[in-house]
Amino acid sequence: MKRIAALLLALTLQPATLPAQACSTEHDPATHTKVGDQMPPISVTDTSGKTFSLADQRGKVVLINFWATWCGPCKFEIPRIEKEIWQKYQSSPNFTMVAIAREQTTQEIAAFPQANHFTFPIASDPKRSTYKLFADSGIPRSYVVSPTGKILFQTVGYCPTDFDALKRTIEQTLAATK
Repeated sequence: MKRIAALLLALTLQPATLPAQACSTEHDPATHTKVGDQMPPISVTDTSGKTFSLADQRGKVVLINFWATWCGPCKFEIPRIEKEIWQKYQSSPNFTMVAIAREQTTQEIAAFPQANHFTFPIASDPKRSTYKLFADSGIPRSYVVSPTGKILFQTVGYCPTDFDALKRTIEQTLAATK
């Protein structure tokens, strides 16, 4: 019985010991984009009714995040986005972001920011019309886009080391943009 308990414990802990590259999109067959590609053209309407068009963001560093209210890893990543990225850069004229809820309607996500104390812009993508430009599956999924519209960084899943790399990419690109 003790061996079974030990085996179950080991299997439960296994995902926590996966290497950081588990979040990489480099060899992910579900991913349609790669670092260095021009970002696909997207336009979404956020929950406040404002249109977010990537074409209108030229000259800025942009963070695009795909998420869902039901996504476990998203629940780890989204608070970090709010605290470590949005709160730090929201007042910068050279930065913007939008978090796009995959397979959820505006009505389904409308109360989420207030209930969870998030202030960054969110939009819905109930039919995956935007998401399908990037991938077939996997969230959270984040992209850092250069002021010229190229993908500088992309990741799928939530890994703390990849999140730290995402933050560094934003910070370094903003420093070079000033």
